[in-house]
Amino acid sequence: MISYELSYGLALASVLLVSNSLSVTDIVNSQAGSWWHVLPRWSVFLQPVGFLIYMTAGIAETNRAPFDFPEAEQELVAGYHTEYSSMSFAMFFLAEYINMVTVSAVATDLFLGGWHGPFLPESLGWIWFLIKVGALLFFYVWMRWTLPRYRYDQLMRFGWKVLLPLSVVNLLVTAAGVLYFGL
Repeated sequence: MISYELSYGLALASVLLVSNSLSVTDIVNSQAGSWWHVLPRWSVFLQPVGFLIYMTAGIAETNRAPFDFPEAEQELVAGYHTEYSSMSFAMFFLAEYINMVTVSAVATDLFLGGWHGPFLPESLGWIWFLIKVGALLFFYVWMRWTLPRYRYDQLMRFGWKVLLPLSVVNLLVTAAGVLYFGL
């Protein structure tokens, strides 16, 4: 698990560097408005690599396809869920989906501007928040339908040799950009 959790944390650290705050409210408020009245000031446009790393590590963290190693539904009937039924089975799946919603909500706050959006007053920002979280949840479902499952060694190689170096370079470039440009 640590192979992708390190990258997960470093992707979050890059957003914290850009926003210059640890407060989620301050991070979301720093993403209000737009550049040139066209492009929203969301962190996903300043940190596209960080967003991709965060979402990839988030999919791996929530054990969703293509990183669904505990279940391995393609190889077993339902993985370790075979021994559970009724409410025990429902609790496992409920916890899995709550984790997906949590990862999507954090991504919405840190990368997609949280409750800020066009065409609605600030008091109806919760609608934008739910739309963004719903879009990320749709992405989760789409990934599950589209991609085949990786082998365990492929995830370890991807986590240690691709995600971690990429997230370290992203953090260093972000830190240099913050120092040089004063973002």
